[in-house]
Amino acid sequence: MDLNELKQDFIAEAETLLSNLDNILMELEKDMENTEFINQTFRVMHTIKGSSGMYGFEKIVSITHELESIYDQVRQGIKKVTPDLVQLTFSVGDHLRALLVDE
Repeated sequence: MDLNELKQDFIAEAETLLSNLDNILMELEKDMENTEFINQTFRVMHTIKGSSGMYGFEKIVSITHELESIYDQVRQGIKKVTPDLVQLTFSVGDHLRALLVDE
């Protein structure tokens, strides 16, 4: 398997993760204190960030790192999930999809 095939596998996995994220966020909108949805959102960002770094997708790494950090603060009780944060996360997901298409 060459590097291009591995990148395509990563892109397919990231698109699946982003679809899952949409479902998680719809549930998080209904229950903004649900720790499982918060943890799942964090893990999606963490997974995409790590895989993106392996393939040199630095824009994706940067964006997911920032959002991962915010959700880590939510997990630590420093911040709370708000409707604005959920909307931001939806927007970031859309932006990540656009970046994946450009790759």
